[in-house]
Amino acid sequence: MRPRIVFILTVALSLYNSAVSFAQSVPDSKGPPPPNDTRTPGFPIDDNIYILLAFGLLLGIYFIVKKYRSNDIPA
Repeated sequence: MRPRIVFILTVALSLYNSAVSFAQSVPDSKGPPPPNDTRTPGFPIDDNIYILLAFGLLLGIYFIVKKYRSNDIPA
């Protein structure tokens, strides 16, 4: 099992290293293009992000409580 983990880690780190080295910018580049004058409207998810975070937190708490209650049932 250990040689397989070492092999997987070696491959993963090699791929990560090559991805990082390819992502380096070229000194001659001028950067990103200027933004357009016409702005698109924001998505509705941007306005309600705190509500989505609260729902996610409540859903996580629900699953944790459900998991622990199912383990406490006496036989």
